[in-house]
Formats: sequence, structure tokens, C-alpha cells
Amino acid sequence: MKIILSTDFSEENKMLFPYAIDLLKVTGGEVLLFHAYMDQILMGDSSFPGGLDADTFFNRELLAEMEQQAEVFMKEKRNLLEEEIKKYGLENIHIYTILKGGDPEQELLQLTENEQPDMILMGTSGKGHKGFLEGSIAKSIMAKVNVPVLAIPVGYQWTASSQIMYACNFSQYEVLILNHLIQLTQLYKPVIHVVHFVFDDQYGKAALLMEELRQAFKNEEARQQIRFELIRTSSAREAMKVFCEEHQISLAAFIAHKRTWLDYIFKDKIGKDDFFHLGIPMLTFRLPE
Repeated sequence: MKIILSTDFSEENKMLFPYAIDLLKVTGGEVLLFHAYMDQILMGDSSFPGGLDADTFFNRELLAEMEQQAEVFMKEKRNLLEEEIKKYGLENIHIYTILKGGDPEQELLQLTENEQPDMILMGTSGKGHKGFLEGSIAKSIMAKVNVPVLAIPVGYQWTASSQIMYACNFSQYEVLILNHLIQLTQLYKPVIHVVHFVFDDQYGKAALLMEELRQAFKNEEARQQIRFELIRTSSAREAMKVFCEEHQISLAAFIAHKRTWLDYIFKDKIGKDDFFHLGIPMLTFRLPE
């Protein structure tokens, strides 16, 4: 298994390490520890004709200093991750560091295309709650890559994913995505709650679709590995919040649509920010092209 672990070098970013180790401790694999720093610095000053461009001596020196600092921070993060791995006595996890100068989002997209990892692991916000892993960038990455993205909120303490909510919308790929979710989380032996929030006037059709989906997983349901729940509500976002609290959900999984990623799931009923506001890890999937 190969995981890209995106880091912004913040102290809070260490929260990602236990997830990477846990995902790889049985099968082993690779962690691509990745960071990108902005190397396009333009400085302007009205007192100088034309201002200063990126090729001035000052900017070249500043960029060199940024790169050197990033290399130091990357080495520190690698050492910390190696120490965590050693605590578990693991020898089957290999770390590779990748440091890029450029737009963080574009560099991460390019790396994903080149490496074809099994998963991207990242935070939902960056250093100082802004910047590289800012929520908007995490949302954008989820909607653009063709691999699962596991996003962890700042300050969230690692816990085994024993109760998972999968928000479905009865697409033709639900069976495929659910099987992928089961495979990725089998180590935890979780209960997967397949839920759909529905208004009363749509309940009949939704019930038929849910039953059809249930039939594809009747063996897993018999083993109590998966549950199917159709929830009547007039406020889907509030119902989802209550559901997660009542069932102690530790991971929310869903399909990220390419254009309006979460609009696909619940149309106008639940927006992208509602999932982020749950304050729990999120695992997103993309529909096949």
C-alpha cells in the first residue's frame, strides 16, 4: 500500500502519523511524506520603476533560504515519523520524502497522478488554520483526485474507525464504492452505517432503492458488518449531526463529485461544509470516469 502524507510542518500535523502507521502496520508499504512551498515571490515597490521581479538578488536569496528551511523541517518530520514507527517495532514501512517548490495544490495533484497512491492522507486545515492544507484546498483535492482521500481535523485524536457512516445517494456505483470502503477498513472490523436522509414525499422511492442496495450486501448484513438506515427528516444536516453523535461515528465516508462534489450527495439538503463541521475524519471517494 502506498500513501501520500501531505504535511505543512505544523505541530498539529503530527496527528496524521498514527493513521499512516495504522493503515500500513499489517500489510506494510510506503509513505510519501510530501510538502510544497510557494516559490513564486513577487515584490513590488512604487519607488522603483517597474517594481522588483522574482529574479532579483533579494528574491533569489529568499527563495534559497525558504528551500533550505523546508529541507530542515522535512528532515525533522521524517525523524518524528520514523520514531513513531520504531515504537511499534515495525520494519515493513518505508518513508520517502518529496519536497517541491510551487503551488501546493497543483504539486499534490501532479504527484498523485505520477505515483498513483492507494490513498492521500491530509489535514483539513493548515498551519495557523490557513495555507497549504486549508479547508478549501482539502475540499478541492477531494474533488479532483481519483484515489481515496482521508482528511483529519486539526486536534482530532486518533481512534480506531469502529463506527463508520457512509452517506449514499443511490448512484450506480454505490456497490463498488462500498466494497472499496469495506476493503480499506477491514482491519478495524467496523460497523458501517449506510445512511440516506430523505423527505417524506421521497420516502417510497428511497425505500425501494435502499432495499436494492441492501440485497447486494446481505451476507455482510447477516454478519452485522453493515447496516442500512433510511432516515426521515426535514433537516438533513441536523439529522446527520445527531446521527453521528448518537452512534459515536468516528469516520464519515462519501463520494466526492468532480464539479460540485457534495452537491451530488444530497443536492440542496447537505452542503460540503456540513461534513467538515462534524469535526471527525472524512474518507472520500471519486466516481469512476
